[in-house]
Amino acid sequence: MPIQDDFRGVIAHPDQLFIGGRWVAPTSDEVIDVVSPATEENFFRLAAAGPADIDAAITAARTAFDQGPWPRLSLGERAGFLRALSKELTARAEILSGVWAGEMGALFSINTQLMPMLTGIYADHADMGDSFPFVEPHAPAGGGSGLLVREPVGVVAAIVPWNGPLMLANWKCAPALLAGCTVILKASPEAAGTLYLLAEAAEAIGLPEGVLNVLVADRENSELLVRDVRVDKVSFTGSTAAGRRIGGICGDRIARCTLELGGKSPAILLDDYDPDTFAVTVAEAALIMAGQACSALTRIIVPRTKHARVAEAIKARFDTVRIGDPFDPATELGPLAMARQREKVEYYIAEGQSEGAQLVAGGKRPSDLERGYYIEPTLFTNVESHMRIAQEEIFGPVLSMMIADDEEHAMEIANRSDYGLNASVFTNDRDRAIAAARRLRSGTVAHNAFRNDFTIAFGGFKQSGIGREGGIEGLRHYTETKTILLES
Repeated sequence: MPIQDDFRGVIAHPDQLFIGGRWVAPTSDEVIDVVSPATEENFFRLAAAGPADIDAAITAARTAFDQGPWPRLSLGERAGFLRALSKELTARAEILSGVWAGEMGALFSINTQLMPMLTGIYADHADMGDSFPFVEPHAPAGGGSGLLVREPVGVVAAIVPWNGPLMLANWKCAPALLAGCTVILKASPEAAGTLYLLAEAAEAIGLPEGVLNVLVADRENSELLVRDVRVDKVSFTGSTAAGRRIGGICGDRIARCTLELGGKSPAILLDDYDPDTFAVTVAEAALIMAGQACSALTRIIVPRTKHARVAEAIKARFDTVRIGDPFDPATELGPLAMARQREKVEYYIAEGQSEGAQLVAGGKRPSDLERGYYIEPTLFTNVESHMRIAQEEIFGPVLSMMIADDEEHAMEIANRSDYGLNASVFTNDRDRAIAAARRLRSGTVAHNAFRNDFTIAFGGFKQSGIGREGGIEGLRHYTETKTILLES
């Protein structure tokens, strides 16, 4: 079984930044300590980008787009690089899984299962290029012939959070690179290791200089990316508060943006579905990434007659959850990613109790774990829609259960949110599931499961964001459409 120490020294250039196709020293001595959430010890130390480094990365990406070969390569040539990048990342799969577990606390056993999908994103996009309509013939109304072409949007600032950095980076970089864009990938200070390994893979395959630039920066310096007029598009995943600010800045200068933001997603039990099966499904989903997923099902909406039974079943599962070392294959729930995240979760647990919700499971730090940012999986019942724990994103393994009088009431409760990222409907009737899904103001609705699918599209309604990532819809956001009208 691998242990955390096996992955401490795997990053080749922790004291440098990847700019213009090479590793370069930062312009300041500022560093970022990445702390292991399982041990509270330093996992590794990385160079921090300052304003001059941000400027250098933008310059490199701008030059690569305006003067370099990348946008002018054939689609097949760019696809070849993407396939090579998938292969190179696959060769690093175990290291990527270990770094993700070490810096964020995601379970190593689950990471290794996910890695083929994550490293294959580039190859999948290369295949997508065979059918994507980059050039469409049209018959103009005034005669002659016409073409609708989709060209690269330009220089892209891809800004990713700490919870799933490699996955989210790949879903941004793969379509951008296939379309012919150049990218500045800005990693979160809390979890940048896997993106350093992505840069190493890009270097290994000989990706042209300036096409992909990777650096770590704090929020203040990251904003320089968003404000710079040389950046054509910002693709951001993170909190709704940060997304609102980024969207405002982009709006001021008419820059393109994709914003994948927060969620407070409902799981709705209809009256024909087994409550015990439902309880197990939502309880297991709460453990994924310790609830630190924007699409997590955290609002549990059940019929009044099944409320007590579902609560009892969820509590029974939560009481048996094995919490501990993310490298131990027996572990079912790892730590929260950082101290401030645990403090935030503890704050909301206290807030839920003060608002009158009933705490029936969890709610505290495990007594047998002296170190690490751990919290027990937590269930509140008798939650009302106006309560903060029912409306605000907690980003931890905390479920809020609400009672619905009937299906109509359940739909009303589910839509009574500023968010609209994800949802699940549990019913034995497929047609009933489709009808309910069409009524929900949510970017994804799953049937009898916690599911998302980036190969189709992922994104949200309302304050959960703007635009979509993944699939054909995601690729479109990295292109500009141009109409060409020909005489004949």
